Amino acid sequence: MDAPCLRYKCVKCCLETEMLLLEEDVERIGSLGFKTEYFVVDRDGWLYLRNVNGRCVFNDGKKCSIYENRPLGCRLYPIVYDEDYGIVTLDDYCPYRGEFKFSRADGDKVFFLVERLKDERRLRMAHKIP
Repeated sequence: MDAPCLRYKCVKCCLETEMLLLEEDVERIGSLGFKTEYFVVDRDGWLYLRNVNGRCVFNDGKKCSIYENRPLGCRLYPIVYDEDYGIVTLDDYCPYRGEFKFSRADGDKVFFLVERLKDERRLRMAHKIP
């Protein structure tokens, strides 16, 4: 069965997104022919998916134009890391969160993603000239 967001054609998670990107996400999406400047915003060494008109640059209001190549964070959503509590949980922002189930393996993927994002940022910041 499809994920609830697909079943209900929900794109709420694509609105005003704060999705962080791994370098492999940037490379994969770039290989589709998109220039990095088109879809990446660098904020203090963190790479974010760009928003245009209040939504992800790849969302046309109905669907994701790069769904098969979307970032890892998008693939794992609505499973998120709560920085305040240091736990993996289902995002309260998702209207269908009650229909999602996640396993320990899913939680481990999110923890791994968070650590990779931090490591990649550390490396980017170490290579920036002050």
